[in-house]
Amino acid sequence: MKSNSKLILGVLGFSALLWVGCEKTQYPSSYLTATGPNPAMVINFESGLQVSSNLAEANRPGNLIQTPGLIAATGSPSVTPLIASPGANGTADCVHMVGSVTDPGNASYPAILLLIPIETAGSGHYDASLFSGIKFYIKVAASDTASTRVFSIPIVKTSVAPAGTCATYNTCYNNFAFTYPNTGGAWVLETIPFTSMTRGNYGGSFTPSTLSGANLQEILSLQWSEGNQNVPATVNVDFAVDEVQFF
Repeated sequence: MKSNSKLILGVLGFSALLWVGCEKTQYPSSYLTATGPNPAMVINFESGLQVSSNLAEANRPGNLIQTPGLIAATGSPSVTPLIASPGANGTADCVHMVGSVTDPGNASYPAILLLIPIETAGSGHYDASLFSGIKFYIKVAASDTASTRVFSIPIVKTSVAPAGTCATYNTCYNNFAFTYPNTGGAWVLETIPFTSMTRGNYGGSFTPSTLSGANLQEILSLQWSEGNQNVPATVNVDFAVDEVQFF
């Protein structure tokens, strides 16, 4: 959605307020322009499954993401992300994930995943220290019967080699996470401060214990996962995501 933007400089010296439509978001002033692309937008699916090349990133040349990632089919079962219309908040497109998951209850934890690699594989990790949280629109169909619906942020410390450095099962895959509900077929905006996201309360602790500091500088991807949490059954998965951005 395009709208007039108004830049207000001199707030707290280093920061500014950018108004986009009816929404107010705070960014460091050095990454703002009065008009132009949203520097906090990760992906809005209007141009397919590619992360925005206009996404701001700390400690990179020009403070701009260098190698935007591309979404591909992933998960078990493997499901291809589909561009669907309409999107959330009056936009044209979103991404739609639909399928079924049969969990045999054998600790394999099958799930349908939407995984957004922020950087291209092999090019490093994303530094989100310019921002304080993430927000996105989520729509879960009333027919979705998954017992677990989790948004999480894999970082270097919770991911396996070669991208990650985790060494034990309880550290690997134990990402900073947020549980989202069945929205009954309606679009819902989730706004999640990084420090409100938590890890499972089992094994594999590290410092810092929150999604802050060095952890925030070592983000690998964004992940939505739906399954049945090791309970034997077949469940239907049907959810859509749109307008993924930092704040």
